Amino acid sequence: MWSNCGIVKIPVLKMKEHPLDEAQTVDEALYGMEIFIRERAPKGWVSIETDYGYQGYVKAEGLELHEWTVRRWQRFRRLVVDVPFSDVFEVPGFKNPYFLSLPKGSQVAATENPGQAGWNQIRLVDGRGAYMRKSHLRPLLESHYSLKKEEDVLRESLVRTALTYLHTPYRWGGKTPQGIDCSGLCSMVYLLHGISIYRDAKLKEGYPVREIPVCAVKPGDLLYFPGHMALYIGGLQYIHSTGRMGDDGVVISSLNHTAENYRDDLAGNVTAAGTIF
Repeated sequence: MWSNCGIVKIPVLKMKEHPLDEAQTVDEALYGMEIFIRERAPKGWVSIETDYGYQGYVKAEGLELHEWTVRRWQRFRRLVVDVPFSDVFEVPGFKNPYFLSLPKGSQVAATENPGQAGWNQIRLVDGRGAYMRKSHLRPLLESHYSLKKEEDVLRESLVRTALTYLHTPYRWGGKTPQGIDCSGLCSMVYLLHGISIYRDAKLKEGYPVREIPVCAVKPGDLLYFPGHMALYIGGLQYIHSTGRMGDDGVVISSLNHTAENYRDDLAGNVTAAGTIF
């Protein structure tokens, strides 16, 4: 029996604008993420919505849709992959063969078994037990920060997380270290802190980011340009994913016109700034 929810059961599930293989990719859903089923579509496609409110079409074969399995997954305490990629093993030990590799942001279930030294015993979406390197995982964060009391801590952590994506190739609709776009970068940085912001490069009501004067930006805030967005890291610098020839991915640019990494096409066209604080 199908549930009205599903769990992503492959490392990266492409979300399409239309239910066609050749349609534009609008987002990527990652392993272990829970999604809402809006409706079934022809030829094995389903219309879905993510828990951060983004919609698209995916192949049903990439989802776990059986109600009992979905409910079991929802009860598990989750861990999130916190390195670019992490391999999954049936038996712990790097010399043993791995059978799955999961990108940063993927979710697996924690177990009560502590595993061997340096390894976590985890559970996969299909219920199988497996092992992953303990240093590659951390607890899945819910938004637990007190934005007033821990603002500096959160801002620093947002910047630090964004910098882990530096030099990731640009990919339209992507949000993994294999390829990421501008809004994918910003939204993943926040999502890894348990905070859902809008997936596109614009401010939208109903999400926690509110507009502020550009002159008031602090590290961890967001900058918006026509069809583009970035995360401000301080010192008049921002990190963003760009498809511009010669950059081709996640780079740091400057708002300072005397800096070597200054981009007039962006710095001269900031349309808004946003913050959750």
